Amino acid sequence: MKIIGITGAIGCGKTTLSTIFKNMGYEVFDADQSVALIYKNENFLLQLKSIFPRVFKNNAVDKRLLREIVFSNQKELLKLEDLVEPFLQKLFIDKINEMSKKQGILFIDAVLLFEKGWNRFCEKVICVTVDPNIQKQRVMKRDNITEDDFYKIYHLQMNNGIKCQISDIVVDTDCSLEVLENKARKILKELK
Repeated sequence: MKIIGITGAIGCGKTTLSTIFKNMGYEVFDADQSVALIYKNENFLLQLKSIFPRVFKNNAVDKRLLREIVFSNQKELLKLEDLVEPFLQKLFIDKINEMSKKQGILFIDAVLLFEKGWNRFCEKVICVTVDPNIQKQRVMKRDNITEDDFYKIYHLQMNNGIKCQISDIVVDTDCSLEVLENKARKILKELK
């Protein structure tokens, strides 16, 4: 089994490329979807409540308030990342163990692939990129956030230019879905 990372800054097209590979029949470990599962884990919620008690309203996490807190304060963001990381890594290792007896490719879709050192698991890393203005418009529309909120998130992530430089394959996603699917097929040929 080969493990291939897919990374890139917020709004650059990781999920779209991952979905294309998934639709072609490949396994994808989606870090964002896995984090959503973690927010349903009782043990995680207890730990989260001890660190960020004010984000709980009627025993539910107010994710908007949590986002405001962590994207306005680097120390708070690191606390949250340190809490999430062991849970996320366990899900990832479980997926690797599940796939280890199979042939083929497991893709990891993770915005923080390099920041968290997950690239050490990868045979190759694909970085998606797009013009920064398109990126900003995508995120603001998708997440219904302001330009200020976009830049708070944007500046907390590793520069996408650096990610592209240290990746094995770079994919520009400023294209039609059909063109991106063709790019994905070419990547698969390279990987095989």
